[in-house]
Amino acid sequence: MVDNTLRLFSLAVLYFKLIFGVTTTHLFIISIFTDACASVTMETTTDDHLNSRCSVCASLLPPPGFCSPTALRQASNRGCTICTLLYTALSEKHNLNDPKVERVDSIGGYGFFNLVAGTAKPGFGMGSLWDHISVTLALDGEGYCPSSLAWLPVQKKSPLSRTKERDIQVIRDRIENCRTNHPNCPGFHPSHIKNLPTRVIDVGLDGKRPFLYHSYKGERARYLALSHRWGDPKTQYKKLLTLTGNASSHCKGIPLDEFPRTFREAIEVTRGLGIQYLWIDSICIIQDDEKDWEAEAGRMCDVYSNAFATIFADRARHSDDGLFQNRKDRETPRSVRVIEYKDNDSEPAARVLLQTQINTNIANFATEVRELFCQADQSASQLTGRGWILQEECLSQRRIHFTETELKWKCPTEANCECGLRTLVDLYDPVDNFSNLVDPEKAKKQPWKTPESIWQAIVVDYTSRSLTYETDRIVALAGIAAKVREERQDYLGGLWRKQLNTTIFWKAASRCHRTIEYVAPSWSWASVVGKIRFIPRSKEERFIWDVIETECRQNGDFGRISSAHLKVRSKIVHVQVEERPLDMRKELAQSRWDSGDAEVRPMCDGVKYLTVMPVQRSPECAPPLPTMLGLDVQSDWDILTSGVQSDLRLLCISLTNAFWKFKSVEIAKCLLLRRSPKESSSWERICYVCLKGGWESWKPFAFEEEIIIL
Repeated sequence: MVDNTLRLFSLAVLYFKLIFGVTTTHLFIISIFTDACASVTMETTTDDHLNSRCSVCASLLPPPGFCSPTALRQASNRGCTICTLLYTALSEKHNLNDPKVERVDSIGGYGFFNLVAGTAKPGFGMGSLWDHISVTLALDGEGYCPSSLAWLPVQKKSPLSRTKERDIQVIRDRIENCRTNHPNCPGFHPSHIKNLPTRVIDVGLDGKRPFLYHSYKGERARYLALSHRWGDPKTQYKKLLTLTGNASSHCKGIPLDEFPRTFREAIEVTRGLGIQYLWIDSICIIQDDEKDWEAEAGRMCDVYSNAFATIFADRARHSDDGLFQNRKDRETPRSVRVIEYKDNDSEPAARVLLQTQINTNIANFATEVRELFCQADQSASQLTGRGWILQEECLSQRRIHFTETELKWKCPTEANCECGLRTLVDLYDPVDNFSNLVDPEKAKKQPWKTPESIWQAIVVDYTSRSLTYETDRIVALAGIAAKVREERQDYLGGLWRKQLNTTIFWKAASRCHRTIEYVAPSWSWASVVGKIRFIPRSKEERFIWDVIETECRQNGDFGRISSAHLKVRSKIVHVQVEERPLDMRKELAQSRWDSGDAEVRPMCDGVKYLTVMPVQRSPECAPPLPTMLGLDVQSDWDILTSGVQSDLRLLCISLTNAFWKFKSVEIAKCLLLRRSPKESSSWERICYVCLKGGWESWKPFAFEEEIIIL
């Protein structure tokens, strides 16, 4: 009866936690109730394996129960194996000899077993119930499970028991589940099999050594693709590239031991899945042939979207680091630990998993034990922050992620980790945004995500990533651009013709610099390296510019840009930039400047900022208020204040309603332009400017003009 009452109470507590959170008072009430039930529950216990244990075990098992840390330590010293297990679980992360640790409690129910150590009486200050350590225990279900530990929950899939063979079997199981239960997942019907890329690696399913295979036009077959980090080109590690000098020998065969470890293990996975072909960029593209590289880079969209699945080498720092979990990965300190338990010398050791949480006020909302032991997000991916990886993530039908901790799977129907927990969808995930952009049916379910906002979100994420070569800034996004449901001739160096009104307004969101070589026109975000952000559009915004002509010459539809320009007509103001003193602490200005901010600058004689004002002044018209400039690139500061760059223009693009000094005015959103050093009759963008004060104060200095922006 007491057990049933306690279970019902625990369920109510869990519901209360999920809805209202947990406060100190709630936990105190819970502890009073569970302590009261503990002695009664202990009297009704008749488990044989508990009867054979010491009195300290009996006071803790089954939970709820409690004992003193001294009693637990002494029982462990006397040789009680259960007490030794419990004492070790707590003492590895906490000093049980600390006088403040007065009590050890066991808490259980609904598949959980926890030990909590702390003070005997709770405090009602800002802290939690105890200055405590909480340890959750579970048996590794992939090892030996003795009857003496039957009171512990069993973790069927352990993230700490991975092997190469098990990883491949897990992938096989996911594929079979996908084939059997996911009618919307492509790739299983013969009609779903896509064309092979120009070149693929035949992995040698018959046991022969792999070789580079040149497919014939229209040839169809299943293949995998590999997404990996090349690594720093300056470092010395094993590499394998196809060059003009070794392409023919690669077609004859490549000994398996010549492949870097990551490539070799990707071949093992491909063979293990019974798939004949594998695509790896460094081998399947002739790296020193510029024409071949340009042609194959333009086909990246098809390479990843046609692959049956893509292997992501998240744990590998370079091409020789490997896919599979190694000893170092397993020995890296994490929140989950393993201790071995033996009841006697005649039986094998059992592996007990421990999840430790120390001195926290944050309630744990896990509803099953595997949530606590899931390690899917406990390791950093080496691919995170890499520019090329974004399109590989977005375009892949299925994704197999090899991390330091767990194997993760994602297909069009579901995403989960090795222990089977589903991965929650992040509404800001660029992959999810991309699927809305290309799938009309999915887009209907999230109507608040417009094509403009989705593209902007993708670009913002992309610009926060790094590229080894800044000249790839447009090319590495080409696969995503190719899938967008827009006319290809409307793609203008990272922007779309129909979205120019909003995407033309961008500014630096981190330290940025202009590309050394020409990558994109100055009005494109791709002309700078660094994270950018877009300026939100107002509902009342009124656009007064007229885009007369657009041109963007690219290699193919989405490749490298050779030249581009916009011809526009709008209101133009001839302006000058002035450097002014600012009342700001120099230390604060220095901190902002060091972080890449280009709005204020610490100088010998104080802090300065830049303003823009009309060049032509008239006694008949009051001058407008000086507008503070927020440059995208710090190097522009010296250019603008040197006197060399004196020919500047403000291009007014839109007007939006706002309140200024308790009255409604129209605020102008503009671009600051300078005369192009390449073509004296054309202009280049410097930065975005939102003019201070109403447009009426600037209007007397504006005139209508048609200009070309490069």
